[in-house]
Amino acid sequence: SGINAEYGEFQTFQHYFKQINLSKMALVKLVKDLGTSVRVIGGQMFNPFWWRSEGKKNLLELEKKVPGAIERVNKGEIIPEWEYITEGKLGWEYRQVLAGNQDPWCLESIHYPRSNHARPHIIYTMESYRIIGCVDCMDDLHYINYILIKSGEMGRCRDCGACFLCLPHPEPELIWQDHH
Repeated sequence: SGINAEYGEFQTFQHYFKQINLSKMALVKLVKDLGTSVRVIGGQMFNPFWWRSEGKKNLLELEKKVPGAIERVNKGEIIPEWEYITEGKLGWEYRQVLAGNQDPWCLESIHYPRSNHARPHIIYTMESYRIIGCVDCMDDLHYINYILIKSGEMGRCRDCGACFLCLPHPEPELIWQDHH
């Protein structure tokens, strides 16, 4: 039992030095982080020359995306977001809205006259199915009938008989295209 006690003391002694070493490493990291913060605060936040150079960099990036932007900014004109955001989903959405498509994601509900199998409601989807709620029968009912319709199939409301045709979205490759 004396050996175990000695081993236990040694293990505790070694553990004590590991804690001291870890605290030294934490202190060194803290000093490095503090030095970085002081450099950033002194070199960037309170430095008007840094802000001026950053402003010039931003203007040059904007000029690459929108030709003539520097002259417009110098005149005091504010350049709208849709002119310089051209990448990704937001850029695609801006282009669709500027082209006249006010609902590029097909999310707005459109009120159609009551439908039947000859003229169903057209529902677009970007998945293999769509869950919809029938609102044709809501004027006399206190609940919404939810219907799961697979793409390319027609579904029918069990209460009012309204028909819904689920079709794939016309341009899904444009919507989900993201190069970032």
